[in-house]
Amino acid sequence: MLNRLTERKTNPALYYTALALLVVALFVAGLKIGSLVAGQPAVEAPVAPSQPGRAVVNPPTKLNDFTLTDHNGQPFSLSDLHGRAVLLFFGYTHCPDECPLTLATFTRTKQLLGDAARDVAFVFISVDGQRDTPQVINDYLKQFDADFIGLTGDASELRRVGANFGSLYSVETVAAETDDHHDATEAGELDHHNYFVQHTSPTFMIDREGVLRLVYFYGSSAEALAEGARQILTPQ
Repeated sequence: MLNRLTERKTNPALYYTALALLVVALFVAGLKIGSLVAGQPAVEAPVAPSQPGRAVVNPPTKLNDFTLTDHNGQPFSLSDLHGRAVLLFFGYTHCPDECPLTLATFTRTKQLLGDAARDVAFVFISVDGQRDTPQVINDYLKQFDADFIGLTGDASELRRVGANFGSLYSVETVAAETDDHHDATEAGELDHHNYFVQHTSPTFMIDREGVLRLVYFYGSSAEALAEGARQILTPQ
């Protein structure tokens, strides 16, 4: 299903509507899976669109803490960002479209926030732990903003973290002289350099207490993200 969605051959509006529904379904499932992995009761968190491109997590959901390796090669936990709002995105540095466009949107969002940006962390989690070493991520993020936080880990760590967000990805090899490709995740036929990673690509907005409040689908504007960040930074 993910592959068919990412082809987006005909109707862009239909594509993004379908992807939005997929992300919502995966997120709700991911919360239940993540709770089981953590040995905690499953949390019901209905996610409903509140405006085009955005969904509200209702009730807001406390995320399980996790630790990965940051772009400086050091352990880094979600709880390290306590006290700041977080915009979090799953991707990889060889991504041809969604990832650089989302990170460019993050850059513009930070500019729009002005002084409030000091209270917001922008986090990029790579789903390509094989190629995306801390140094690779560090060099990549400098193209957008040196203050962005990059995280990576091995396949099992990334899938465990991704389960909390309903993040889905698969690795595909690419034939050298054709457009043919196939899923190599389970086949173990991974070319160490020549492959793509198909992945879901929403932005998750987390408040100062580590509570997930908003989900923005791919293509959301910097203005929308900045508005959401200001919303969750404002005391209720």
